[in-house]
Amino acid sequence: MSEKLVAQLKSVDSKRVIKAKRKTGLIPVNLYGPGIKNSHSYYMNEIDLNRAVKSGKKIHEITSEIGDFKVVMKEIQRHPVSWKLVHVDLLSLAPGMKVTVKIPVRYVGVPFGVKNMGGVLIENSREVEIEAMAEFVPNEIIIDVEPLKLKDTIHVSDVKRDNIKFVSPADMLLARVGITRAAVSDAGGAAGADVHAAEGGGAAPVPAAAGKPGDKAAAPAAAKPGDKAAAAPAAAAKPAAKPAAKK
Repeated sequence: MSEKLVAQLKSVDSKRVIKAKRKTGLIPVNLYGPGIKNSHSYYMNEIDLNRAVKSGKKIHEITSEIGDFKVVMKEIQRHPVSWKLVHVDLLSLAPGMKVTVKIPVRYVGVPFGVKNMGGVLIENSREVEIEAMAEFVPNEIIIDVEPLKLKDTIHVSDVKRDNIKFVSPADMLLARVGITRAAVSDAGGAAGADVHAAEGGGAAPVPAAAGKPGDKAAAPAAAKPGDKAAAAPAAAAKPAAKPAAKK
């Protein structure tokens, strides 16, 4: 769990007052959700909020004059030019209440297919949507990818966690070990030829059959008597007739 964030209750302030508060480093925050009758309005320190956002954690704790809350940052508004925080919406995670949230995925370990087979780990998804009681919502889903070999994949259906229901589609691809050219090269020439053909290079060239020692060069087929096509070159080869001598 990350360090508790301090929240100061906010009274009904005008836009001018809120703008002045932002200049001093205080960001308006709304807290709502299960266990809260009416949304609460707070001011929170901009530096602390930015640190919490950059941490990548989903679940945070805030402390205020009216109690402590376990929350999820549902919406973060930033200025379109300066990218400074403008407003944050927090969803309360009341114990015993189910919530649906997106949780980051972290892959740990070096896949066998990367370490020993020349493959590469491809992370297709870095977050999943889950449904769980507030007290069981994790900050992240950790997946061990070390056993993966070439072409192995991990889908949402392959990930099992107690007290958590995955809302993301079961067939959603999370990660896979892809094949690189280096891996194909190590696999052998035959695999390389297959990849060459698959990439549009056509079939691998077939070498001409080598002749045996002593074999005479194949002579052109002899023309059969009466063949016009064969006789034509012979006729063309005759010298032109000499002109008749004058008397």
